[in-house]
Amino acid sequence: MPEVVGIKENDDGTVTLTVEAVCDMVICNDAVITHELTVRFAEDGSFQYLGNEILNDGITSIPDYQYRIRKE
Repeated sequence: MPEVVGIKENDDGTVTLTVEAVCDMVICNDAVITHELTVRFAEDGSFQYLGNEILNDGITSIPDYQYRIRKE
């Protein structure tokens, strides 16, 4: 579940959001990864995705996918 924990307005008119991917399962109740998402907002309210960067070597701490449906 993503949570925006910071917003930075850049000099070039773009906006960088700091986002924590939070796991709300019992075994994991903290941020799994933190990343920065950079976008440019248009006057009509739309936005353009410009980039995404995972911070703090977070890609190495992503847990394995847990299947919700199991074959019996």
